[in-house]
Amino acid sequence: VYKTLGLPWIPPELREDRGEIEAAIEGALPNLITPEQVVGDLQSHSTWSDGKASILEMAQAAREHGYEYLAITDHSRSLGVARGLTIERLKEQRQEIAEAQRILGDDIHLLHGTEVEVLADGSLDFPDDVLAEQDIVVASIHSSLRQPRERITERMLAAIRNPHVDVIGHPSGRIIGRRDPSDLDMERIFQASAEAGVALEINAHPDRLDLKDVHAHRAMELGCLLSINTDAHRPEHFAVRIYGVAVARRAWLTAENVINTWPLERLRRWLKARG
Repeated sequence: VYKTLGLPWIPPELREDRGEIEAAIEGALPNLITPEQVVGDLQSHSTWSDGKASILEMAQAAREHGYEYLAITDHSRSLGVARGLTIERLKEQRQEIAEAQRILGDDIHLLHGTEVEVLADGSLDFPDDVLAEQDIVVASIHSSLRQPRERITERMLAAIRNPHVDVIGHPSGRIIGRRDPSDLDMERIFQASAEAGVALEINAHPDRLDLKDVHAHRAMELGCLLSINTDAHRPEHFAVRIYGVAVARRAWLTAENVINTWPLERLRRWLKARG
């Protein structure tokens, strides 16, 4: 049908009757992101919390999958089920990351971060001075996911407005086939994220795929940055990057919309400017 209409080839991911034909007629189809353009992963876990491999093993696996940088973002203290790190253990972990970096050399670069829990009242699991010491902060909700719409939305907005938060992890909290998304006002979440310059995650794990495509597209329309992360808990999980990219392509995203397509130095400048 596209050839009959004299249109350029439209990528299969865009064939959803969401304006792709009009965009093709106008010559405005996006140059969709590809897996190879995602050169870093900004959420991963090690045996320090609920991961199944050491920091060095995770970094080696990420390197084998073509990543140029990897953020180690083990869970924070309140998530006991995931063996969340205390402040003391978080500081100790930095030494192991430094040792892993020494062994790895310049083959891949490690960032020391945290996946900090957004508590039920909207506060974060670590104080600001601790968050300020991290290379990157991913804020996520794992508990009290069934709070009323206004309450859980305000809880998420509080995290977005914290100047030390860089990325919101798996924003809706859904687990496909097992848990419905939280009743968030996504429009307010996207607007606040765009204003604060916080990136929203497309979690590539096939159980999550969160943000989903229509939400990622709307976030892009409102000027949000996004990040495609595997949320890897074991070395083989880095392979799921392709599923996150597939969601991003359905959302019409280009590499410029996604912060972990950026070279490391550009990412570091962005993180430093955020505080």
